[in-house]
Amino acid sequence: MPSPTAERGDADTSTRSFALVAVSVLALILWTARSTLVGPRFVFLWWNLFLAWVPWLLSTTLRFTRRGVFFWPLLLSWLAFFPNAPYLLTDLIHLKARPPVPMWFDVLFLASFAWAGCLLGWDSLSRVHAELRTRCGPHLAAALVSAAVLLCGVGVFLGRFERLNSWELITDPLQVVLTASEALLQPRAGVFSLAFASFVGAGYLCTRSTPRISAS
Repeated sequence: MPSPTAERGDADTSTRSFALVAVSVLALILWTARSTLVGPRFVFLWWNLFLAWVPWLLSTTLRFTRRGVFFWPLLLSWLAFFPNAPYLLTDLIHLKARPPVPMWFDVLFLASFAWAGCLLGWDSLSRVHAELRTRCGPHLAAALVSAAVLLCGVGVFLGRFERLNSWELITDPLQVVLTASEALLQPRAGVFSLAFASFVGAGYLCTRSTPRISAS
């Protein structure tokens, strides 16, 4: 019979999942409302939101992967797609006055996609962290999560400024290595990557779920 703590944990997980769906639907509703007014623009946000869901979906399957021969490749796949979630935050770069759409609407419109991406990223990271704690212990898990956050900053930089995509790690890995090696020598690469990783890390610490301790 499930313990009360386990039941509360399942309820929290269901609530978070519902919230992620809700904020994503809100973003798409705002996109549809805007398109009705001025025509379909920012279509790329649909694709970016889909990509933000990929690492979350991958993270939900980790708990069912008991063998390391499957777990670690799946974890690497998650890591490759993880930057796509908070990447939506960088789409705020498109914010500017576009009459007849009110500025306040576009702020809310773009922010809803950014918020959905960040929440998906933080929740997927929380799920990965929980699995790593179980398999590797708390200290190694914390180190691996910290490394994932730093690599996320690098990944977002390469995606935004060098236009590299996650799937190119499979389709053209050599070109990814060459492009990344050259791009990361730029001074702004380290500054942006570290600043963005700090944002992702701070947000994760504020939003992550923590294990409940039952009363003795």
